Amino acid sequence: MHTVRFGNSEVEVADVADTLAAARVLEFRDIPADTPFASVIIPDGGDWSSALLSINPQAGAVSASLVACVLEYARTLVAE
Repeated sequence: MHTVRFGNSEVEVADVADTLAAARVLEFRDIPADTPFASVIIPDGGDWSSALLSINPQAGAVSASLVACVLEYARTLVAE
């Protein structure tokens, strides 16, 4: 797990292998609220073109600019 700053938002990023779902999951958590607000799921054997974005409805509204930053960051992690 590591911390990334996107504009004014400080976000914790967890990169985990979900063996039950056979996928890699990148979870993005708002640090002050301690709430996961988005996850990017990449199926095993998949690449960026097969990635899915899930927004946590309990997190409330998430700014479009933060979502854009999260997706670009996730894309770089998937490419590594």
